[in-house]
Amino acid sequence: MTTYTIEFGYLGDSRPVPDLTVDTDDPNEFHRAVVHHAVPHLRPVLEKMGRPEAADCIFQTNKDRTMGQFLWLDFQTGAGARFCAARITTGDQTVS
Repeated sequence: MTTYTIEFGYLGDSRPVPDLTVDTDDPNEFHRAVVHHAVPHLRPVLEKMGRPEAADCIFQTNKDRTMGQFLWLDFQTGAGARFCAARITTGDQTVS
């Protein structure tokens, strides 16, 4: 079992999402846990920014799961946005 610590970055002028620790080796469980934790914190900020639709998003990571970001896509219009980058660390080692 791997323990991941996710440190969420800025969205606008604030860091609305508290850090999160996830214990799992399942990538799907990892991504679901991050979204479940973060979206309630992101939604009010996105609404104030006039982008409430962006709260319907996924969390994507690089293949090594050392950094990530939220991704919102509108397939009908071809629009999309990446926001709230995150640093992901395992154990005591910080990787960015």
